[in-house]
Amino acid sequence: MANQILALGTTADDGTGDNLRVGGDKINDNFLELYTALGDGDAISSGISASATVISLVAPNISGTVAGTQTAATITTLNSTTVNAGTATIAAGSITDSSGAISFGNENLTTTGTLGVGAITTTGAFKGADGYTIGNASVAAVMTLASSGIVTFADDILIKDGGTIGNATTAAAIQIEADGDIVLSDDLYISGGLLDLKNEGSVSQIKLYCESSNAHAQTLQSAPHSAASSSVCVLPTASGTLIGTGDTGTLPLVAIDIDGGTDIGADLATTDLIIVDDGAGGTNRKAALSRVITLAQANLDDPVALALALG
Repeated sequence: MANQILALGTTADDGTGDNLRVGGDKINDNFLELYTALGDGDAISSGISASATVISLVAPNISGTVAGTQTAATITTLNSTTVNAGTATIAAGSITDSSGAISFGNENLTTTGTLGVGAITTTGAFKGADGYTIGNASVAAVMTLASSGIVTFADDILIKDGGTIGNATTAAAIQIEADGDIVLSDDLYISGGLLDLKNEGSVSQIKLYCESSNAHAQTLQSAPHSAASSSVCVLPTASGTLIGTGDTGTLPLVAIDIDGGTDIGADLATTDLIIVDDGAGGTNRKAALSRVITLAQANLDDPVALALALG
């Protein structure tokens, strides 16, 4: 109903205005329309509804629940300690706090501070700034981060070809090649103190290359499975060169612990072996004790020669 205006006439008591009954009826109709719009017709309710396209409120205090759907609105300032929303959708634009620490716009969430959440649940893949995907797997916990800082993955970690790990000054601190090899551009430090070198069916090996373009390599290899060995090899305490079974290097005499050896426990026999320096020329050879007897017999008639021969 349109607003009904009381006819007042041209001049007072000229008889052209509304009489008291008509005027009272218009007043009643106007109030009934307001009470109906703002309440139930008999009393004004706590809520307000209106059919106008635009409603302007100057410095209002809004409390309670705001229901309905707002298709377009601008809130200049929102001061609140808690904002509860079932579903909030931002089609365009952005939300930025006054300090600039958190901003949301164009489907990106950026924060310069700490974001604390109980859990993050996504209906699809969780993507980083460069589009890399984390999660979206069928396992319950694809990745867990313990309070100690340890990150645990439920399955393998796959890094694209040519990917890098680390925050180093070199161009690529770690390179993962297409065949799966991992190349470090600098030293490798293992603070745990234990290096387990396992394999997929061949004995484990460590290759130590020379200093000239990696032209040569010496290999440290474990014993085969058939040896059933779990021995511990302790390195020497002094600097020097280790001699293998195929080497012709010099073994210092002090390295041979005769005093710590086991006694033969029997009389010496001519078949027992000794080590001699052939011609004192540095070539070590074995000899039977029978050769000592032959030497003594050959020089019995010449005590001087025998003394010289026996030293």
